Amino acid sequence: MSKLKLWAEKFSEAWAACAICMVQGDVTVLTISHAITASKTGALAGLGCVAASFVSSKRNKTTDALLTGAVTMAADIAIHPTHFGPQLAEAALTGIAAAVFCYLVSVRKTA
Repeated sequence: MSKLKLWAEKFSEAWAACAICMVQGDVTVLTISHAITASKTGALAGLGCVAASFVSSKRNKTTDALLTGAVTMAADIAIHPTHFGPQLAEAALTGIAAAVFCYLVSVRKTA
C-alpha cells in the first residue's frame, strides 16, 4: 500500500471517529468547526500511522487496529481538550472508535 493511500485511509478512520465522539453521537449538531478539528486529528493520526509503517512492515488486522486506535488517541489529546468526562475520556473513546473502524474496514477488504 502506498504511503499516501495509507495516510488517506487512517485519516478517514480517525476523522470519522473524532467527529462522532466530539458530538457524542449526535451528528445533527456537527459544525464546520467540529469538521476542522476532526480533520486536524485525522491528519495527525494519518501521519503517525505512516511514520509507524516505516518501522514495521508486518501488519495484520488486529495490530493495525490497535496502532490506529493508539495513534488516534494521542492525536486527539494533542489537538483539542475533551468535550465530556474526565480529561482522557473523549480521546480514549475516539481511539477505540478509530480502532473499530479500522478493523471493520480491514475485514471488509478481505471479504
